[in-house]
Amino acid sequence: MQRHVEWFRDQVVFLTGGTGNLGVCLLYKLTLQLPTKKIFLLCRGSVQRALDKLDAAMAEQFDDVLDSHRVQFMVGDTSKPGLGLKTSDLRQLQEEVTVVINAAADISLQQPLHLSIQPNCIAHLQLLTLLRGFSRLKSFLHVSSTSVNSFLPDGIIEEQIYPLSDDDPDPEKVLSQILSTGQSAYTDNFIAPYALCKHLAERLILKQADLPFNTLIVRPSLIGPAIRDPYPFYGNDEGMPLQSAIYNLATDPDYGLDELGKGINLDAVFDEIPVDLVASTCLAHLAAGSVGIVQAAGSLYVAATTGEIATIMIQGAAPTGIEKVRRGEIRQSQNLAPMFFQVARKYMRNWDIRCDRSEHLKEHTGVLGLSLDGHDPNAFMKHRWQNVSKSVFGLSST
Repeated sequence: MQRHVEWFRDQVVFLTGGTGNLGVCLLYKLTLQLPTKKIFLLCRGSVQRALDKLDAAMAEQFDDVLDSHRVQFMVGDTSKPGLGLKTSDLRQLQEEVTVVINAAADISLQQPLHLSIQPNCIAHLQLLTLLRGFSRLKSFLHVSSTSVNSFLPDGIIEEQIYPLSDDDPDPEKVLSQILSTGQSAYTDNFIAPYALCKHLAERLILKQADLPFNTLIVRPSLIGPAIRDPYPFYGNDEGMPLQSAIYNLATDPDYGLDELGKGINLDAVFDEIPVDLVASTCLAHLAAGSVGIVQAAGSLYVAATTGEIATIMIQGAAPTGIEKVRRGEIRQSQNLAPMFFQVARKYMRNWDIRCDRSEHLKEHTGVLGLSLDGHDPNAFMKHRWQNVSKSVFGLSST
């Protein structure tokens, strides 16, 4: 893997979504674990806003990232023409960038289709058009999601594109209908509208066969807290759907821990992978020159069922706290439980998401490897979910 590590020494990376959950982890690895020549980070709003978010996400590593003197912040917006960049900034990117990592997205489960299509599809296609003018660009990595295949029945899901239906509609026509009507006949087949948007983005990105650079799509499953980088348990609820769902469901008397089994398959695997393993998968495949679709799912780590998670939380919870939930005395300010419950019902399926292209990485340690050497997944999971339980229900007396 050392050859792949050295590959980064000559790379100038443009990173979008760099202050998001995965983006922060990618930035950490690119600046402090890899010899990356330079990183341009797209900032929405202002540089100070980006600095504040990075400081909040990894306070102990923040100064080291800045002191690397390899990160250059650029104010822009993926939803705007030319990324909303100053002319001089865009020209610099066009002349210097060799690698683009597009980790920007809006994973809101509540956002309706007509609003989700811009950040989760159109913006990516506009970026791809812009990248044709990057004279030194070698590789483009687009971060997608395994949810793009949530319309499929139970069974094996390979690292490939699946048609939306037997007649395999033209993705351009599906997109055109969404843009003209704000609706699609396929929306309800997915766990949320954003998943359909990301499915269309994949199809339309890969349809552009004449691109003058490598195109790689990485599909993470649900992203969980880091096992190592930038530090153990790094991650925020906003970027970890499983944690957000469990937290909201557990604090609602109608969907609490002891009610989940009445509407959700407790034996189904909640496919999740630590964020730093996703970052390593992305970077390893970039260095290897991989193209096409790569999946980064729970099979690269350790899978847990919904029932196992609920059991761990109940064991770590104070009985009085659970009783308060049952009586409706503990609720979140926003009642998101019904929405999370419906999404969970769609997601609790018996999918076998294959990650064959990355299995070999489990044999390697280091920044680009996925080895779990020295890591105890069971202890990690127990500690994580008991901490979530304590934050919801209070400390257990046992």
